[in-house]
Amino acid sequence: MIRPEVTSRFTTPYALSQANSMSDPQTQGSTASSDSPSLQERLTQFLTAKSKGDESGNYRRNAKRVITRWIDWLDQRDIDDFEQLDETVLAHYAEYLRRRVAAKESETTDGGIARSTAWTYYNTISAFLGWASKWGYIQENYARAGLAQESMPERSTSQQTDQQFWTPEQREQILNYVDKRAHDAIEGKGLDAEVEARDRALVAVLAFTGVRGSEIFRSEHDNRIGRQGIRWRDVDLDEQTISVLGKNQQRQSAWLLEQAIPAVERYRTISNPPTDEWPVFPTRHAPSLYESARSHLREVEGKDEESIETMLEEGSIDGILREYQITPPAITTTGARSVMKRLCEAAEIDVCTPPEGPGYLQLHGARRGIGDTFYRMDRGTAQDLLRHQSLETTKDHYSHIDATEGAKRASEMLDQPSNED
Repeated sequence: MIRPEVTSRFTTPYALSQANSMSDPQTQGSTASSDSPSLQERLTQFLTAKSKGDESGNYRRNAKRVITRWIDWLDQRDIDDFEQLDETVLAHYAEYLRRRVAAKESETTDGGIARSTAWTYYNTISAFLGWASKWGYIQENYARAGLAQESMPERSTSQQTDQQFWTPEQREQILNYVDKRAHDAIEGKGLDAEVEARDRALVAVLAFTGVRGSEIFRSEHDNRIGRQGIRWRDVDLDEQTISVLGKNQQRQSAWLLEQAIPAVERYRTISNPPTDEWPVFPTRHAPSLYESARSHLREVEGKDEESIETMLEEGSIDGILREYQITPPAITTTGARSVMKRLCEAAEIDVCTPPEGPGYLQLHGARRGIGDTFYRMDRGTAQDLLRHQSLETTKDHYSHIDATEGAKRASEMLDQPSNED
């Protein structure tokens, strides 16, 4: 939206310089000149002012990244100078950030940002516009307008208050349950204990890798390679890694901590996948398995419908899949959630029930939980485990830990006796 010409309400250095070159005092400080500075031009000036002589400052680097992306966002909407800015433009940007937060909080979507990240971005833009308003480049800081701020997502006071994470106690409790369950089943049924072995491996992978559910389970709404569930070829027990398609749409090596390897190794022995293309966690949804078998027998093997149905009636579905090396679908993220709900209920895990909480240990809660554990021990290790591109991202996710530790340090400092007489 193009804003009408306005006269600056401030007497600023920029306004004074304009006054020296114009005879009409009514144009003093006006931002409606044909020579109106572009956003990109003033960004350089803003960054220089904020760097205070330190060109490598963290604030300068982060501000440049955030504001440049914002300018690109504006450019896509044919906005390239201060004249075109108003509170409506900032409200649309706030709504864009809110959608990205919603994407982050949806377990079925890869993209998105945390609430705190959205507010970091917005506050950085607000700082830029506040600086611009002081210099008379715009009439006011439109990011402070009510409409814009009301369009932002609610602030998150702590990652723990609105996002579940597995506590060390919950992690140990669910692992102990699935371990004993699998041990008893294997002792009693031997190689027929595949379900119990699978569930133990599934929980172990979630607990000790930091992976996202969408990276290892099948997405119902995404047919891309890498979103159809991990295969055994993706798992390297010797190197302790799992190859996944990360949020950046690139293949990444997720860590497979040593604590998870026995469960995965035992499960592989029991499940005995016929090929490396076999899903690590195949679905047990009968209609999906039968549909895969029918499609393969019809389209690849060239069998007629009557023969196919006879084969399916006389033989086991698992036997037919293995005989013809028909790769079954992997379990979906929805199916994995159902597994976790069932296991948590059986293990009597103390998790809040609706409306206070989800009532079970969520898939992404495992990632947050292991990240929380390592962040308290070593920030860099947590960043590497979670595969964040920068430590700032990791710090943003676990800012509540920094705040708590900072408060404790400050309290201790305050309690120390003064050296003054």
